[in-house]
Amino acid sequence: MSSQLPSTFDEAALCAKTIKVDSNQTKLDLYALFKYVNNGNPDPSQRPSAFNQLGRMKFDTWAKVAAELSSSKDGKDEAKTRYVNLIRVCMGGSELKHASQKIAEGTAKCPAFAAGCPFSSTLSTSEMRDLMASIPASHVGGGYVSESFKEIMGILHETQQVNPLLELTEGDGCPVKDVRTSSGKTFAEEMDLRTFDISAMSDGPMLSESLKEGTKKSHKEAENVSFVRNFLKGKITRENYAILTGNLYHVYTTLESSQDKHGAKVLGEMYIPKKLNRASRLLDDWRYLTQQSTSFPDPSPATKDYISRLNDISDNDPKCLIAHAYTRYMGDLSGGQILARCARKALNLPDTGEGGRFYEFPEIKEGGKKFKDKYRDMLDRVHPSGAERDRIVGEANVAFVLNMRLFEELDVLSGVQGASVRPFADALKWSKTWKEPGAEGGECPFGFTGPNPHGPSKGGAKADEKKVEAAASEDGARCPWPFIFFHDPKQGIRDWQTWLCVGIAASYMFKQLKN
Repeated sequence: MSSQLPSTFDEAALCAKTIKVDSNQTKLDLYALFKYVNNGNPDPSQRPSAFNQLGRMKFDTWAKVAAELSSSKDGKDEAKTRYVNLIRVCMGGSELKHASQKIAEGTAKCPAFAAGCPFSSTLSTSEMRDLMASIPASHVGGGYVSESFKEIMGILHETQQVNPLLELTEGDGCPVKDVRTSSGKTFAEEMDLRTFDISAMSDGPMLSESLKEGTKKSHKEAENVSFVRNFLKGKITRENYAILTGNLYHVYTTLESSQDKHGAKVLGEMYIPKKLNRASRLLDDWRYLTQQSTSFPDPSPATKDYISRLNDISDNDPKCLIAHAYTRYMGDLSGGQILARCARKALNLPDTGEGGRFYEFPEIKEGGKKFKDKYRDMLDRVHPSGAERDRIVGEANVAFVLNMRLFEELDVLSGVQGASVRPFADALKWSKTWKEPGAEGGECPFGFTGPNPHGPSKGGAKADEKKVEAAASEDGARCPWPFIFFHDPKQGIRDWQTWLCVGIAASYMFKQLKN
């Protein structure tokens, strides 16, 4: 076993992908040490809120390690040593003999680069293949190859340029694609591998947090969509709901076929069609609502644009399918559950579920809340690069606005005064403009109401009271109290319903104690 134990930081980081760590404290310590080695001291302003207890525990452990080691000039070397020792103990071995032993980067050089840069002189195809075959699999997979090196190899594979690196002769294949490393996989296959463990945390915030914060600006745009406000008030016709169901069927059919095309290679753990797929349920709902079983309408213009974008993403940047899956499915499991109740009541749908199957998730046995927490954890194990994260968040904004266009289209169809469908090009701009100043939100983060009655106000408590009062009128809908409490606790704690529940609970507890 001792020969398998790591002695360098990089080796230990690779071992962390396969070993089982039972202790939660050890997991936190490994995370903190890894973050300190790679990111230094944490930014106190980035400490997660009290509602993200796991994130806060990880951050606090990182801060504790940083406070302890940052005063030492050898602090990062000490952190590497501690990390190695923790991994060795988890693997059943002993710690390094000298706790202060420095773990230098690149202690064992990659065979391909042991003599310096191998590309400094022209190589023949056979030399290039032999060189790549000498690269250990661990040096290629696992997310530790630099993005610039991957990019160079990608260009080489894409163009198969002969100078100055290669002298390809007729009959030779692309060495990046065809040569196999010591693992038996091709070099290209190794570069495609992704890891999902705590040792491979990417720089910057977690993806779930980036998506939450980065889509606030687009959520704000939802406040003027009359269709959704009326939906919440129960003002929806069976005809319009059937049209929406039909258009969503087209959207989900395209999204889910794209996900099937790329599968877990792109979506990772989030590729769970059995639990999430919606298309067949939408078709059942549409047939019930229209009493038709054969003919199906073509997608509306806004729906065609939505489909076009999904196909474009699937063909050219499939990683951004994560953004569309997140926006659609998490929305269906959150605000969609409120819309489901509104639809059933307004359209007098049967208790047996017909007409509202879209919002049911029978395969999610653990319940919506637990599943959403798991889904966010899955997002956080994607570990995108900074550029990838920005593209995913930008595309989530696009997805949100494309969904709004479906609602705007129904407003126009219903003859709502002043209604219009924003241009498709404007929706696509959100992939870039979401990073511009003014992304601080303030409206309902689910975009289901008009002017937000439970957002921050510069006018203080009185202004908030007027805001709530106005929102309860015909001109502005207010989220149901339980929904406000769970996604805006600061406002929820001020609502009278919260204190009524507290009073009832206190009375019950007092009565029990008295008895």
